[in-house]
Amino acid sequence: MTKDDELDISLVFELGETTWKVLVTMLSIKKPIGPRELARHLNLSSPSVALYHLDKLKEHGLVTKDVHGEYQIDPKADIGFLDNFLFLKQKIVPRTLFYAVFLTIVLAIYVTIVRFDYGIHNVFALVLGISGCAFLWAEVIRIWKGLV
Repeated sequence: MTKDDELDISLVFELGETTWKVLVTMLSIKKPIGPRELARHLNLSSPSVALYHLDKLKEHGLVTKDVHGEYQIDPKADIGFLDNFLFLKQKIVPRTLFYAVFLTIVLAIYVTIVRFDYGIHNVFALVLGISGCAFLWAEVIRIWKGLV
């Protein structure tokens, strides 16, 4: 882990859970949003709470405020550590999940189609497929636990 990665991870912990949800929401909707709309979107108690979290993100240089009072992700913000994630609605999904699902499906197809005969090629393919799936699923679980 590099020093930049450590700074990125510490930023996530420094933001806190609700501010993190605000950031993920802003990344997923990809358009400027005001405090009122954000409060409704996340079921926050009031627009003031949304404004607090937006200002917190602004202090960290992650969002900017336009002349209409709406906030958006700062294009100059250093959020490269989030490149390995997809933002779907209010959820963040590790890209590794798609690789794990793909390899698991390929392995399942292989097991159902190929007649297994304990030949060296079949054993090698099965060991390679199972170990690849195990490593990918372990990585998905590790990443997901770090986000929650």
